[in-house]
Amino acid sequence: MAKQFTYITLDEELETVVLNKKDVLEKLKHLGVRKGMVLLVQANTKKLGHLIGGEQMLIEALLESVGYEGTIVMPTFTKELLDPACPGSKIARTYWNDVREYALPFDKKLTVSKDGDLLTDQFLRNEGVVRSYHPLYSFAAWGKYAKVICNEHPLHFGLNEDSPLGKIVNFNGYVVTLGCEYNECVIFQLARHKVGNFPIRIISAPIKSNNCVQWKDMLDIDYEQQGIEEIGKNMEDKCVVKSCFIGSVKSHFFSSKEAVSSATTFFQIQNDEIRMSTK
Repeated sequence: MAKQFTYITLDEELETVVLNKKDVLEKLKHLGVRKGMVLLVQANTKKLGHLIGGEQMLIEALLESVGYEGTIVMPTFTKELLDPACPGSKIARTYWNDVREYALPFDKKLTVSKDGDLLTDQFLRNEGVVRSYHPLYSFAAWGKYAKVICNEHPLHFGLNEDSPLGKIVNFNGYVVTLGCEYNECVIFQLARHKVGNFPIRIISAPIKSNNCVQWKDMLDIDYEQQGIEEIGKNMEDKCVVKSCFIGSVKSHFFSSKEAVSSATTFFQIQNDEIRMSTK
């Protein structure tokens, strides 16, 4: 059982949950993680508490939970490589040309996310982990189907049915969120492609081509988070989500197919309502 420790600071008294590997293994088993599973993992380790052994302990617990016949997958997105002229960029127009001239291309071994959780950076350091090639939406994987999931990641529409997300669903994979909210969970975005009624945009990011940096234009859609929390709550109401506290926050476990099906229905209803309102 996770233990409560009190750390005294000069300013206040803080209670921090301390987790060891045995705690995490028990919680993952309670959620339903089993040997042989394909498991998409997303985490906010800062919310979990103090991990004895750090992020590597959590990774080893996940690998042990699915075993050598299973597969662990994590998103390793690097959206900061997006061209500064694209929507969402926070770089002042004055520096756009500098960014385009001096940007480093995406590298599967070297490029890490500026805003990602430390768990994904640590995961990439582990033996046997492979990574898909996409300058914005790459995934890392370990296990039986790691190479299959990460090979041939399309540059256009990087989270569609042919991406690692689609392959996770095809393998009847599951999703576990460790301390993060539903709206942070990327599996729901696959449903936007299934509905197929979202505006297409052109984005650009640096890749390596013939030993030179090339800004690659790619087709994409807007992966906004609005409505995702409601989809998660709908799934809870249908009793297709299993939840428990790991550390100081609630974690969730559910089928990737169920998640995409629920999100597809939700987005389709949204689109129908918008069409009706404009008639």
